[in-house]
Amino acid sequence: MPVGNASDGIGLFAGQIMVAANMNLQYIDWSHDPTEDENFDHFGHLNSQIFLPSITIGLSDYWNMNYTQMIAVRTMGWGPHEDSNHHRDESSLDDFVNAKGGWLGDGKLKFQYLLTNTGMQAGNRVFLGLGLSIPSDNVLTSSPFFEPGEVEPHRHFALSDGTYKGIIEIQYFKKTTYNPVFWGLKTEAAIPLSDSDYGYTSGENYNLALTTLFKLNSKRPIYPIGISLGLFYLHTGQGYWNDLPDPASKSTMIVPSIGGIWKIGKQGFSINIQKPYLIDGIGVGNENALNNTFDAIEITIGYRYTLDYVVPWLYF
Repeated sequence: MPVGNASDGIGLFAGQIMVAANMNLQYIDWSHDPTEDENFDHFGHLNSQIFLPSITIGLSDYWNMNYTQMIAVRTMGWGPHEDSNHHRDESSLDDFVNAKGGWLGDGKLKFQYLLTNTGMQAGNRVFLGLGLSIPSDNVLTSSPFFEPGEVEPHRHFALSDGTYKGIIEIQYFKKTTYNPVFWGLKTEAAIPLSDSDYGYTSGENYNLALTTLFKLNSKRPIYPIGISLGLFYLHTGQGYWNDLPDPASKSTMIVPSIGGIWKIGKQGFSINIQKPYLIDGIGVGNENALNNTFDAIEITIGYRYTLDYVVPWLYF
């Protein structure tokens, strides 16, 4: 099972169905200097529990359809215990002055053309994908950034930015009979197609994931059958609120990953630990007047299962 989405690197033949899920547990420590309107240090933590179930169907031997839905909760722990217009103990489940609460994030519908596919056998896998990211209603309804002297209570985070995005992806993976038994890459671009209903213009997103899997000769079920290593490159372009730059939108991250893989019958399980490093964006660079700091860790639990059932009217 590759590092990243549990369904990556697997192509289905006509009529096959695969269910998969990722559970991402994220913890971020953050801080910044006093603001003009609040003369004390700002610090806290942001916890995210993000569940990403997906289903993939083999429409033919050459076309797969995949749908993934985000179900998540984000909670902010506010450290100073001072009244603040900027921060407080809060959750993405709840409505706020400038935010709609809920537990649904964006959905993604993708169609993949399997240029080459060897199923579960050794060989090359090259997939070309097109899709649509569908926003949820868990959004910010107005900008959380204000002119000096005009600051009002606001929230900075939501599960969605409220914009539709076109998705383009390329996957190349190779399975072998020797170590590394599985390796490859996936690159994805998400291009905004519209503004949100509340005046937000999203930046473009570009992701690159490199994956390797080394087989272990473990005999006990408690031990993993393989060790996975991964490296992610994540870039988000400049966003805008009503044509004014969103200073928290643009960022570049490098995320190394290490994990283990277990298999029970046709079911695959994985546990990966990721450590994000912020290369550019809030917290980095000379434009950071507030001296933001950012420290994060993430654990991802993955699951994948290909059903024995085959859709009869797709199999011919």
